[in-house]
Amino acid sequence: MKMKPKKILTFLMLFALSSAMAQTFTMGKKCKESYANAQAALTAKSYQDALALYDAFSEDCKTKDAKILASEGKAEAYNGLGMHAEAIAEADDVLKRTKDRSLAGHFQKAVALNATGDIEGSKAQLESVMELTEMNQNTAQRASNYALMAALYDRQMGQMDSAMVYLNKAKELDPGNVNYILQEGDMYLVHDDFKSAYAVYDEAARLYPDSQEVYVSKSNAGLKEMNKKYGTSKAQDLREMMSDAEKAAICGDLSRAMELGYKDMNKEMFKALVCQ
Repeated sequence: MKMKPKKILTFLMLFALSSAMAQTFTMGKKCKESYANAQAALTAKSYQDALALYDAFSEDCKTKDAKILASEGKAEAYNGLGMHAEAIAEADDVLKRTKDRSLAGHFQKAVALNATGDIEGSKAQLESVMELTEMNQNTAQRASNYALMAALYDRQMGQMDSAMVYLNKAKELDPGNVNYILQEGDMYLVHDDFKSAYAVYDEAARLYPDSQEVYVSKSNAGLKEMNKKYGTSKAQDLREMMSDAEKAAICGDLSRAMELGYKDMNKEMFKALVCQ
């Protein structure tokens, strides 16, 4: 019996339980920053901005890897805008460039096909994800792919419960990887669940006290909460509004991150203005 397009989440849960073979990309600092900006817009669901930023990234960074990353991001942005034909075109570009080995390419094409009513086509794309995963014998890569699935579920589908299923699989396969713990905290942070995010980051700090990324994540969470609480991101204003306890928490995390080598001009200015 043919299923309706609204059944996409059921298909995703059934057929995206495994992930495709991971790809390792190398980029220079400028390209990494450009890509990070595009990803941030995508995460914020600012899809038009994301498209422009991915175009800029692709224009400035002309490697094959950059083209793949740009098309993967644009496919998700087009899906977010309901422009499914364009999403399919970008996904097809990714799959051509990677010889059908892009997890995100298959995933985004599945979403777009389902939205246009092609349930069988969507199912076939997710079956390809399973096949690629079964071929992958590298445990770390498989864990990375589960983490990517978690990110896609949470960011694109708003299904945090499903996202946690995949993220837990990643943790089980690669238990020493701090990034998967931080990813969980970041998922809570996106939903403004600061209490849960802090609990996860604090656990990461206990397990990895010398991880720069942990303290960067903690300070970012603190700043986001302050921005939301006080309605401003200006350091001069926050200096007057924040309590001593709030300043101590954020400044402590920033100081530790910088001790571990973190450099960020905006954070350094915040620290100089707010922290005593």
